Amino acid sequence: MKDRSVTYQKIFFSLFWFYATVSFIIGDIFVFLEPLRTYLMFAADCVLALLGICCLRHKIDYIIVGVFTILALVVSLVLNKLSIAFTVNGFRDFFGILFCYPICRYFWDARERHDRFIAQLDKELFRFLVLQSFCIVYQFFAYGTGDLVGGSLGAWRSGEISLLIYLISFYLLSKRIDRHNIIDSVYHNWIYLVLLFPTFLNETKISFVMLALYFILLMPIDRKMFVRLLAATPIFAFLAVIGFMTYRMTADKVNQGKNIFSREYLVEYMIMDIDEAEGDAKWNMENNSDVDIPRITKFLLLQQIDSREPGHILTGFGVGHFKGGTNFAVSEFYNEFDWYLLGTIPYLIHIYLQLGIAGVVWLLCFLPLVFIRKPKLYRVRDLNLQLYIIITIFMVFFYIDVLRQPMFCMIVFALALACWREGSDEEAGEETADVDADEPATPELETTPTT
Repeated sequence: MKDRSVTYQKIFFSLFWFYATVSFIIGDIFVFLEPLRTYLMFAADCVLALLGICCLRHKIDYIIVGVFTILALVVSLVLNKLSIAFTVNGFRDFFGILFCYPICRYFWDARERHDRFIAQLDKELFRFLVLQSFCIVYQFFAYGTGDLVGGSLGAWRSGEISLLIYLISFYLLSKRIDRHNIIDSVYHNWIYLVLLFPTFLNETKISFVMLALYFILLMPIDRKMFVRLLAATPIFAFLAVIGFMTYRMTADKVNQGKNIFSREYLVEYMIMDIDEAEGDAKWNMENNSDVDIPRITKFLLLQQIDSREPGHILTGFGVGHFKGGTNFAVSEFYNEFDWYLLGTIPYLIHIYLQLGIAGVVWLLCFLPLVFIRKPKLYRVRDLNLQLYIIITIFMVFFYIDVLRQPMFCMIVFALALACWREGSDEEAGEETADVDADEPATPELETTPTT
């Protein structure tokens, strides 16, 4: 019989392409399938959770999943009296962050399954990048620039697709680049830069930050880094000018001629009058269904929510309020604060409102382990790639709640583990202690005896 990991890998990449395309297929092509979307997503989430449970192998992973599960159940069922069905449905928002890491970690526990997984991962990620060029260009001409241009991920996923494009392109280019000969390497791998172009067609302002970090972190982190940055400045400047011109040309049409780079526009974009926020949001909901309170204002409004609903700072209001009541009745909390919950939500707010400070502490304990734990066979880190992913996740905390999306988590955690490669103890430096003391000294593939 085939190695069990082969089956797990097939399931993983089947889910990968389902999450990567289902919203585009239903939203942009076969719109008559819209009534099936919720059921398809529910089925896929269940498969992801089952695969994650099957791939749990390490004590730390059991602890991470176990602590979160107990916390969410106690907060939701006991403290906030939410129904079991509502709570279970709310758990789906955390399946990606709970299970994608142990799934990917499973493939790093043995050399054969790692090599097979990485070979397919690289192929699928490149295909994913190419697909975005077609999907985003199509959406750009169909809807104009803006939130509807989410590539194959579908409408309202523009921020997520831009982050993924940069992460994937950086990862694939990093594997092919000589960091001591940056210009020549970039020249011979130009395709990965060309595939960044769609990010300037969907009005994601964070693309400029991702682009700057992209070129900075391509450089070796050493004493000569500043000199190399100066040498690469012409390439960066050329791409930045093209991106700026494209962004300005497309975004100005949507913003009715406003100068989107002016101080007045940026202040209005980032913050609004707190006293007027609720009234403005409700008016927009009733008149144009467009409610999106600026991110900074949403952080400031947390104090108002805490004062109106005291006693939830430590443990939150329970999971499930962000599911929108598709198949379950919305909660009392949602009925009162729908004007706040709709639109863009930074991930820290997403987890804080549901699980309070306890949830934030869990998150800040879990995520560092992703970058600290060393797989037994792969102990040399790609520091540049790690930094790019870490900075991206940090920005997500204050930018958008993409860590609730399984697609984003599948890619981010796969790349986080892809930071680790084989090497000698000398290459690994002084970092020889492994967090996973419970792992066997020589991990082997799990095989089923043939008959």
